[in-house]
Amino acid sequence: MKKMRNIVAALLCLCALSVGVSAQNPKKVKPSDKATIDGVTYMFTPKMLEAKVIRSETVYEGDILLPDTVRQDSLLYTVVEIEGRAFYKSNITSVTIASTIRKIGSGAFEECNSLEAISIPVNVVDWGTGLFANCKNLEDVYLPENMKELPNDTFEGCSALQTVDLPSSITHIGSDAFEGCTNLKKISLPNSVVEIGKDAFKECASLTEVSLPNGLKTIASGAFERCVSLKSIELPKSLTKIESDLFKSCSNLQEVTIPNSVKTIGSEAFEGCADLRGIVLPSSISGVGSSVFRDCSSLERIEIPTGLSKLSANMFQGCSNLQEVKIAFSVKSIGNDAFKGCARLDSVYIPNSVKNMDSSVFEDCANLRVVQLSNSVKVLPAKLFRGCTNLDNVVIPNSVGDIKDDVFRGCSSLTSITIPVSVKKMGNDVFKDCDSLSEIVMRSATPPKISSDTFDKNVLRNATLYVPTLLSYQGEKEKRWVKFANMVARR
Repeated sequence: MKKMRNIVAALLCLCALSVGVSAQNPKKVKPSDKATIDGVTYMFTPKMLEAKVIRSETVYEGDILLPDTVRQDSLLYTVVEIEGRAFYKSNITSVTIASTIRKIGSGAFEECNSLEAISIPVNVVDWGTGLFANCKNLEDVYLPENMKELPNDTFEGCSALQTVDLPSSITHIGSDAFEGCTNLKKISLPNSVVEIGKDAFKECASLTEVSLPNGLKTIASGAFERCVSLKSIELPKSLTKIESDLFKSCSNLQEVTIPNSVKTIGSEAFEGCADLRGIVLPSSISGVGSSVFRDCSSLERIEIPTGLSKLSANMFQGCSNLQEVKIAFSVKSIGNDAFKGCARLDSVYIPNSVKNMDSSVFEDCANLRVVQLSNSVKVLPAKLFRGCTNLDNVVIPNSVGDIKDDVFRGCSSLTSITIPVSVKKMGNDVFKDCDSLSEIVMRSATPPKISSDTFDKNVLRNATLYVPTLLSYQGEKEKRWVKFANMVARR
């Protein structure tokens, strides 16, 4: 009996010891522990009693319900986060997001092509980029009223999205936020918005109506590029710069109101706006980038404001209906190809303020007849009037010392030209294909230096060269002037 009591006592001691060990060393749930509950996979953080929704090993499908809390290993966890790309390319049709969720990671719902509608709860304060990018069937979205910023790429490629009500708390629209939303028809930005990011509405092909708030300070480059249904827009007075590519290839844009607050216009801002017929540049503008109005084929007239000192390269290239240009006396230089291909331009007056012109400024201006050049230019740049087939009246100023290659090449209507005393050099093919040129008047008694093909064979054979003295031209060292069949000493 005594022996039995000892055995029972020993067993009781072992049990007590076992309970003590168990109490001192409870089973721990690792922070990396995962579990799938009601079809949703979670990762748990025991220390915080928080859970986040993560990407599943199997593709999510159907309707997804995210509760405020989930239970795992007898512990209750608050669901506070949706991990980045958690539902990426899944087949979910709807999502009910827990009111406790504070963070949604980048690309969380990217390419969920069966998702048609979603509502974001008010507690979400941390947003990733590209949340709904390329959700091709997403039509309805509810954004919380406390939202401050629409992140980059949020709705990029959501081609079924037609309207979005932006909350009045939003201050920033991220880059590419609505890019490629081809069915988005109108957008009204609340007064709180101060910045629109790069390419934000690029290629929104159905966008016809845009309302911009008066407090808007920045519209980044390409924000409305290729919005081919946009016909008119009024820029707010708070704007100081029109960024590059802003309305590039908006082929139906007819009317743009630019406020006096705007000081600069970036490169290609209106390039390819084929329906733009007229635009008023305010006097506040002091800088314009290259190709600003390139291929605006309906633009008929333009007046350069007095604050502008340079016409940029390709500024009006391809404006095939441009008929009238008024260049301000503030302009000092004209960039290459500035008016190239302006086929209907008839006459141009270049003020004496202009000192420099780059190549091909008026190349292929087929209808150009009369040009008055600045008396301050020292060089006629290469291809200046190349292909101006109707040019018949141009006076070379006494300031010019150098006539570069191809300046009058293809000017088939040019009948007479006077070369002033100041000209010391003429380049290659200056008068090539000038088939109507019959009279060349040289003012200098000293023959300018020319190349072997400054004048083509037709000109050498058919035109009359008038010179101050025959002796100096016939005795010219390189024997290039003597190739003229008809050389006459002028009286």
